[in-house]
Amino acid sequence: MVRISGIEIYHEKIRYKEPFRIALGTSTESNNIVVRLVDSSGNEGWGEGSPSRAILGETLDLVFEEAKKLAAEILGKDLDSEGLYEIVMKSKSPSAAAAFDIAFHDLKAKRLGVPLYKLLGGYRSSIETDITIGIMEPDEVAERAEKYVKMGFKVLKIKLGEKPEKDLLRIEKVRERIGDKIGIRVDANQGWSVEEAIYMAEQLESFNVELIEQPVKWNDFEGLAKVRKASNIPVAADESAKTPSDVVKLAKIDAVDIVNIKLMKTRGIWGAIKVAAVSEAAGIKNMIGCMGETRLGITAAVHVSQALANITINDLDSDLLHGEEVVIEGGASISNGVRRAGDRPGLGIVKLDMSKLRLISRYGKV
Repeated sequence: MVRISGIEIYHEKIRYKEPFRIALGTSTESNNIVVRLVDSSGNEGWGEGSPSRAILGETLDLVFEEAKKLAAEILGKDLDSEGLYEIVMKSKSPSAAAAFDIAFHDLKAKRLGVPLYKLLGGYRSSIETDITIGIMEPDEVAERAEKYVKMGFKVLKIKLGEKPEKDLLRIEKVRERIGDKIGIRVDANQGWSVEEAIYMAEQLESFNVELIEQPVKWNDFEGLAKVRKASNIPVAADESAKTPSDVVKLAKIDAVDIVNIKLMKTRGIWGAIKVAAVSEAAGIKNMIGCMGETRLGITAAVHVSQALANITINDLDSDLLHGEEVVIEGGASISNGVRRAGDRPGLGIVKLDMSKLRLISRYGKV
């Protein structure tokens, strides 16, 4: 059990290198929550949450309001992972909940003196991530693809979700530019109708696409099942799968081949483990993705991916799209598309740039 004796809540604003556009909208910055938890011995754990109005229904005001409620509830309590999960599941802000859960598990692993991924399962020591290209004009997408391949990435994730003809042109231009040896994944972010998605699945076969992510509206489970039945390309659920019960519903109607885990959707690490367990039991593979986290939040996801065998696909790149970084030392490394969480205790975060964090609230002894 871990007793939380001090809590700090911060606001973090991080700009993107350039506007990042998907079918649901355009982002120019990430407005995140950062949480620091301290035990009675002075050990600390750090966590990050990246809110989403479009996917999680959150506003920044709601996030900090809910974070203050969580702080008041856990301060001075003896907690373990399951007990904290019961608390964060009641929160109206999944990303605030995730920040607390991540900080807790960072603290827990540090107290034990082990890297978090080894505490959670320790299945592998590194992972390979794709890198994402937002919605651009077809020639721009091809140019960006070539740039990332030269940087060493072997898998690209390309955002689609506009008119099928233009989306197909994007993939055609990319294949012409990078050849057949580089993996391509596509993500429509709910942008297609069921009929358009079935058509796209058929057309994309000739471009050797690895998966199609969230082709239709998040709540159209039956439509997703129709796409999966018609598609020879694996279909992944993202916005449709936030909780273990969502996975059960999708599995019952054979709607997907893959479920995309995001710590912001699952309310942190413990929820992600539950989603992975249900997926594995249903014969569904997992990928793991991200919202707008910096290397702080991305490192937590890398630890989860390294821990669990059922996570076989990685989309952990949001920090690489940012124009600035809060982590000064430590955290998940990146080289030629390969990420390693490292073997420092906890998340392995050594130093943060505190000038990028604005204190919102402080509780107890910190």
